[in-house]
Amino acid sequence: MKSLLPSRLLLVLLLLGCLLPALPGFANPLKKTNEKLDQRIRRSADRFIEMQKVPGKRLPADLLARARGIIILHKFKAGLIVGGEAGNGVALVRDKTTGAWSAPAFISSAEGSYGLQIGAQESTIVLLLMNETGLKPLLGGSVNIGVDVAATAGPFDEGGKIDTTTIQQPILVYSSSGGLFAGAAFKGGGILPEQKSNEMFYARAMNDILFDPLVRPNATGQHLIEVLETYAGRRTN
Repeated sequence: MKSLLPSRLLLVLLLLGCLLPALPGFANPLKKTNEKLDQRIRRSADRFIEMQKVPGKRLPADLLARARGIIILHKFKAGLIVGGEAGNGVALVRDKTTGAWSAPAFISSAEGSYGLQIGAQESTIVLLLMNETGLKPLLGGSVNIGVDVAATAGPFDEGGKIDTTTIQQPILVYSSSGGLFAGAAFKGGGILPEQKSNEMFYARAMNDILFDPLVRPNATGQHLIEVLETYAGRRTN
């Protein structure tokens, strides 16, 4: 009888796994909803503000104002059983003619393999996409940041050197985790569009959200844009 207990226990667990999602009131924490996606936009704005509050670690307003695009990632570094990194966030692109920001599109990133997130280290990663080459990770296809498109640590607003070479870099990288990327190239893996999330939230594909001016942000997306414009010195009220 004792030898049968593990098998029976496993069967019970499997049945519970199948039945629980169908029970009334059961909420799957991994299921994406419009409310959760809206919260992601809000948290992206909050995380960007938190980074800008750290003296000597702020993104320079001039570089933010020049950027053609921006990616704000919430990055996880797993350290249990399987190593690797993963994350999610939002991306916006500035219209080349009008200078207006697009609505935020939902993206994910992945580097290596990853397992359980217990004990994982978290950080906020901001990528300033400075030119057309820097936009390549958002255009689809297999593009590895730091390999296919150059990415370097960006200068800060205090003590950082901004010159022609800096401005011409395709991607400038900033991190909330101290000097993790200081003085080194950043290999961030691929940027992947979250097709289902974008379709759910906007009923449009990521390319339309970023490059079609008829796709407009909701109130939360507009708040994120206002945050970016404020720190770029382009918003005064």
